[in-house]
Amino acid sequence: MRDLFELVVQCVHEGDAEPIIVASRQIAADRFEAGFGIAQIQGTFDVLADVLWRHIASTLAGDQRIETLRLVNTILGAGKDTLAQTYVDRASRGRSPLDEQSAASRGGDAGATRAAGFTGGAVRTEVLGQVGVITLADLGRRNVLSAQMADGVAAALGSLRADGVRAVVLRAAAGMHVWSAGQAIDELPRGRRDPLGYNDPLERLLRAIRTYPAPVIAMVHGSVWGGAFDLVLSCDLVTADETAAFAITAANLGLPYNITGLLHSLGRLPLNLVKEMFFTAAPLDAQKAREWLVVNHLVGPAELERFTLDLAATIASKSPMAMAVVKEQLRVLTDYQPIAAHVYERVQGLRREAYDSGDYLEGLTAFAEKRPPIFRGT
Repeated sequence: MRDLFELVVQCVHEGDAEPIIVASRQIAADRFEAGFGIAQIQGTFDVLADVLWRHIASTLAGDQRIETLRLVNTILGAGKDTLAQTYVDRASRGRSPLDEQSAASRGGDAGATRAAGFTGGAVRTEVLGQVGVITLADLGRRNVLSAQMADGVAAALGSLRADGVRAVVLRAAAGMHVWSAGQAIDELPRGRRDPLGYNDPLERLLRAIRTYPAPVIAMVHGSVWGGAFDLVLSCDLVTADETAAFAITAANLGLPYNITGLLHSLGRLPLNLVKEMFFTAAPLDAQKAREWLVVNHLVGPAELERFTLDLAATIASKSPMAMAVVKEQLRVLTDYQPIAAHVYERVQGLRREAYDSGDYLEGLTAFAEKRPPIFRGT
């Protein structure tokens, strides 16, 4: 933190963001290889910003304070944008950002680079006017939500936020019949640890979408399975076509879903439907999803992309500050439900019994062996 503080001070004195860009690229690459999530690193920059702003407020005044704050915001913004770009590049298994010079050192237009977005790999982004588009494109694994994929989407959100987009569309690549196959089962712990813990990459991604300060629209063509259904429910709006289907498949694995995920479902669906989906693991087809208001708009496959982008463009034309504060208020009102400490501990104890059980191990083993599980309730 001290080194970063001194580096930002150097950038302010020199009026040059290049040192923080180089440092951010190296930090992101190192942390990515070490398994850190993008949110953890960006949190360090948020803390640094708070420290710097307090320092400036206490030592400078008038026009000098305003100009210094402007420089600090620009420099930190360049650093966070580089973090996001590096994570997207790493997560998509595309080019190696450490082998590249920055746009500034090449004399290029950094603004144009951000506007064009990133292409290639499992996660792609682009900016269309004031609308950002994130495309899940891991065709080989049917967009499974691995740690790499989840961190890639979170990084893409960070990049689009730096670009100032006012609405985001989350979609699967064209031609895919599975929107997402859900959480990466082979990455789940095999007992003795909560498979849906707070710092799980998918859980971090869900929080990133729910706290993102602009509306996020899930555009669904194809089937949505398991944790991907939680991802869709965490988006603000859902558009879909007749190929869409939604299933929550935790019961097939003996996996005890967490309170947060159940709360996401209860915030969007009636209790009896939540129970049926969790108890049966059966998919909800597109028409039923529309009737139960999982989907805001059900349109034809040929119209889905154009309709969704038009909807996003309409949203992007409205006041971003008003939308951000309304989204945050609604999140707080729906997410924060009181629960007594002893009740929470009892529920967590029940969950622990389930994910330490033979049934959970049997569910994972059967999935890996591509056979029906034999659950014994122990």
